Amino acid sequence: MQEVLDKHYRRLAKDYDEFLHYSNDFVRNLTSKMVEKLELKPADVLADIGCGTGIYSRDILEQVPFEQPVLGVDPFGEMLDKIPQSVPITPIVEDALEFSRKPGEYNKVLIKETIHHINDIETLLQNLYNNLPTGGILLMVHVPPNVQYPLFDKALARCLEWHADPIELVRLSELAGFSVDHDGHDHQHRIPKEHYHRMVANCYMSALTSLNEEELAAGLEEMEQKHADLDILEFTDHFDFIRAKKT
Repeated sequence: MQEVLDKHYRRLAKDYDEFLHYSNDFVRNLTSKMVEKLELKPADVLADIGCGTGIYSRDILEQVPFEQPVLGVDPFGEMLDKIPQSVPITPIVEDALEFSRKPGEYNKVLIKETIHHINDIETLLQNLYNNLPTGGILLMVHVPPNVQYPLFDKALARCLEWHADPIELVRLSELAGFSVDHDGHDHQHRIPKEHYHRMVANCYMSALTSLNEEELAAGLEEMEQKHADLDILEFTDHFDFIRAKKT
């Protein structure tokens, strides 16, 4: 998996915001719920693990006037380099496990669509529990395995084995000692077909990068046939919000 992830994020860094941003409404729709679930206040120190180009932290900063910079953690410097220097985000080039092994002065943690890339989720959660103060909150936001995207069949099947199981994430969080609540959030997309097909061709999801060139080409042809009569693709994007609080 690590080779796939390295290829995916190093290649996608240049166009990451174009393919993952979707729209301002989409980002704010998610971040407003993140702010609520994390109970964010100006005095908090937020660690955004797997922050990429800081899409979500940058929007959170427009809603919460933090007294200290957000800790933007990502193993790919190419992604962190896209964060404007004027934005109060401290870039930290480390993977999640490496970051979690070190004592940290943060009390809120956001992990957005990164948890399924972690090789040892149990250890990560235990490390974060140990590092967080009483009252500290970890929020995992991710797309479940059974996605409802207008993808080709092989990609949908790959997501089933690629994405994290929310029930298992809840179990592991409770095992680490957290008090956990789990709910969901839906966003309705309307994306021009040509743009979405271009996103897929550029493997905007890491699961797509795990397919070979022949599988991807065949899948794009399948999508062309499925969507032949459509100009706009409408679909539901479901996110699990798993909040783990240290009580």
